Amino acid sequence: MKVSVIIPAYNTADTLPACLDSVISQSMTDWECIVVNDGSSDNTAEVLERYSAQDNRIKVITQDNAGVSAARNRGLDEATGEFVTFIDSDDYIDNGYFEQALSVIDRTDASMLISGYVEERKGASGDVISRFSSRMPHSYIPDAEDTYILRRNQCAALLFDTSASYWGYIRNWFRLAAIKKSGLRFDSSLKYNEDRSFTLHYLAAGPHDAVNTVFNRPNYHYVLRSGSAMNQGFNSNHLTELESFKRFCRLERDVFQDRRLNIAIRHAGLVRKFYLTGLAMRMGRYDSAVAEKMERIERDMLSLRDFLPPYASCSRVMMKRWLQNKKHRLSHIFKK
Repeated sequence: MKVSVIIPAYNTADTLPACLDSVISQSMTDWECIVVNDGSSDNTAEVLERYSAQDNRIKVITQDNAGVSAARNRGLDEATGEFVTFIDSDDYIDNGYFEQALSVIDRTDASMLISGYVEERKGASGDVISRFSSRMPHSYIPDAEDTYILRRNQCAALLFDTSASYWGYIRNWFRLAAIKKSGLRFDSSLKYNEDRSFTLHYLAAGPHDAVNTVFNRPNYHYVLRSGSAMNQGFNSNHLTELESFKRFCRLERDVFQDRRLNIAIRHAGLVRKFYLTGLAMRMGRYDSAVAEKMERIERDMLSLRDFLPPYASCSRVMMKRWLQNKKHRLSHIFKK
């Protein structure tokens, strides 16, 4: 088996057919599709029963509701392909997605491939109200058309670089043997940032000279709908998400030892903190308990304690001033 596709599904009976149709229509046919029904209460089970009867490459696993990370982990337990990739059940892919991604992996001998995407925002009626294709930061130079070859630390830094597009989503292709060898799992304590965490730990477990490829062709359609998990407003899980940035810094110090990555993580966390603060305020959820936690998280991000690791070549004081300046500029933006 060449490819294992893992799709977690929870109450997505309306969108799952389009997702599965896009998998079935792939020009490359050597794949298995593992759909984990995560305790759905709608007609998801009926949809899966119909599709699995039509195509024996679609394998259905049913479990009690445990969240998207647990569903993906269950899929990993059952996967048999050389490569594994993930698709959300409300997204869909172009017909040549598998074939083109595998071609790039074979050509570059990549340990991991990150796929480009097109973000589609849909209104309550289902109509697309905006569309945005992924872009790479200008500092990254393509090896060939739409293809970028990155070393481990470069790839890790890209996960936190939001200057052009967000590259932390789980649209990636991994080698299943590497996942099994490292015992890598999705962190079920995270409701947000779990995909970026998985990818960063995958990179950390691999050799420092591993080749990682970005194939920035928008073959993956990332769909945002009103009412989706990413559009439900501020909640307590966002505080756990912010705490994860500190764990990322620890991983950077233990494994990557890269000053630019350390700064990128802190900066991304600070940007996210300011966005979520504004979101909580607009929703009337910024009470004293949330404010206290937000301020503590910000102090951690700005703290000299563990801010720069000992291998940093520049002044710790100067770097703190740089980050505080970023904080000031972000404050000005979010007050507008």
